[in-house]
Amino acid sequence: MKIKRFIMIILLVSSFTISTNVSASSNNKENEIPNFPEANSFNNRYFSYFITDLYHKEIMEAFQSYYKSKGLKPTGYGPSSEDPDYGMVSIYFGNDFSDKFSYMLKVSLSPTTDKKVLGRDTLYFAVEPSRQLMKDLPKDAPPIKLVKYEHKEP
Repeated sequence: MKIKRFIMIILLVSSFTISTNVSASSNNKENEIPNFPEANSFNNRYFSYFITDLYHKEIMEAFQSYYKSKGLKPTGYGPSSEDPDYGMVSIYFGNDFSDKFSYMLKVSLSPTTDKKVLGRDTLYFAVEPSRQLMKDLPKDAPPIKLVKYEHKEP
């Protein structure tokens, strides 16, 4: 757990250099998805792998919850074939989407079973790294929260 906290602090401090894109505030903050910066660097592949590994549990839970009603069970995921630079993850800083979270992650992946690719899915997570090691958190203040799930057929 200390390693995860350390990584979260490093991520928070270093990610300010990645993007500080902040848009205008809206009246309905909780339901708005901010504009994420475009990932256009080949080096974003390594950042994407780091983030997907860090939040692997939450990503897999979201996939399994979504596909459960369809009778499918995702066993993994990979980068989309549409994204040659592996820009699977984008991060948005700013408190205009929520006062309860420090940043938002946009994760675009292709969930898979043992036999096929299920589609291209985009997940939006609100994240508050300072809550990662806290115990007995109220339900309205989780460390990471799935905000929106988008699915596109393969």
